[in-house]
Amino acid sequence: MSVKREPAIRKTHPAELIPERPPRGDATPAAPAATPSSPSADFSARKDEEEKLSMTHNTRIKPSTKDRLRRGVDKLRYETGDREISEASMTEAALDEYLKARGL
Repeated sequence: MSVKREPAIRKTHPAELIPERPPRGDATPAAPAATPSSPSADFSARKDEEEKLSMTHNTRIKPSTKDRLRRGVDKLRYETGDREISEASMTEAALDEYLKARGL
């Protein structure tokens, strides 16, 4: 005959204390948009939040510019608390702003 006892020391995993993450975006997906049949679609009409940073663009920049970029990313992450800010996202935003200013 064995007695069923609870353990004297209970250890819980630290991740169990973290609340569940809220779902990103809308809970109900929107109706899919009709895709144009021509391959020369207007790429500027895409929503930035739907488009992922997936393409690489290797280029050379000055070390001082790279240092300013790193400091800027760190500062914005600290001030806003947004961990999605990165060197890639800032570079993409700067290139997008530059091209829009020149009508490209």
